[in-house]
Amino acid sequence: PYGLAIWAAGNAPLQLTLDLIEELGQPQTHAQRIARGRIAIDPWMRVIGGKGKIFAIGDASCIVRGQLPSTGQVAAQEGEYVARLLNKQYDLSPVGQAKDNELAPPMKIPDVTGFTMSDSIASVSTKTSECAKPFQYLDLGILAYTGGNTALAQVSTIPGQEPITATGFIGNELWRSVYLWKQASWRNRVMVFSDWVKRRVFGRDITYLE
Repeated sequence: PYGLAIWAAGNAPLQLTLDLIEELGQPQTHAQRIARGRIAIDPWMRVIGGKGKIFAIGDASCIVRGQLPSTGQVAAQEGEYVARLLNKQYDLSPVGQAKDNELAPPMKIPDVTGFTMSDSIASVSTKTSECAKPFQYLDLGILAYTGGNTALAQVSTIPGQEPITATGFIGNELWRSVYLWKQASWRNRVMVFSDWVKRRVFGRDITYLE
């Protein structure tokens, strides 16, 4: 028995990740001074050394120009970004190199690549409408369930403004609201909500198997 346990084991990359880094060659190994055991990628989620044919997202990857925290929120937004990039059918391996021997940005294919209003807005800041906009992370805040129907919440509203913070019961309600909103379908939302109601009315179902 103990009163406090502190886990300080740390994390280590999977052997699969290390093998892929070695297989990708010098451009990837050179980027490891920043990536440190993660797969180095460019701002379009393309693996450095992969010739535009390999993407990497989430904890196992690292954007060498602008590192981001290894959280589910980052991974989810990266996944959505790659899906849009593929659906719009950009040329992901354009001829030519950008600076520092990196691949040129994904380019539009005339009469093939889709173009949306957000792309038009992004072209103003990038000063070109011929290439895909790089990935941009939107910090939606931090949520943590602390047990006993309490939670910590820090939710971003307007960029540049102080986030909304809450603890205890209010923090728990914010956490539940965001949790429901992030479900993939209304079916999942109804199922999760009904589970919460059943637990509140009948208590947590604990089954012992011997």
